Amino acid sequence: MESHMREWYKSQPSDELILCLLKKKRLDPHFSYGPIKDIGHICSLEPWDLATESETDSEDQTCYFFYKPRYTKSNDAHRATNAGSWKVTRKVSQIEARNGLTGTKKSLTFYLRGLPRKEAITEWGMHEYHVKDDPSYE
Repeated sequence: MESHMREWYKSQPSDELILCLLKKKRLDPHFSYGPIKDIGHICSLEPWDLATESETDSEDQTCYFFYKPRYTKSNDAHRATNAGSWKVTRKVSQIEARNGLTGTKKSLTFYLRGLPRKEAITEWGMHEYHVKDDPSYE
């Protein structure tokens, strides 16, 4: 685990490392990992407030969180905040780790509520990772 910590602070963690940590979290909901904080639901916060909730001191304002998404009745992820919402803005990427672990990565952009679409887009971005479901997950 110490080498993972070095990788974490040396540069952005790899997609593979994030999937491995996410799998550990899915197997044990009490699992914690230094720079990643558990958050009830990320959409309870506005994007400009996320840095105050983060466990990392990053010059590039990159934050990492574990959270369990909530879904609407139509099985869409609930990603709305009071000020706007997170929208998937790129094709979902498939991730395959060397150890056989698979998952997906979604790129999202924050849009402000109440403005025309072109004016609503912001500079705030997020990557949302999902590890492939497994019967052993809680």
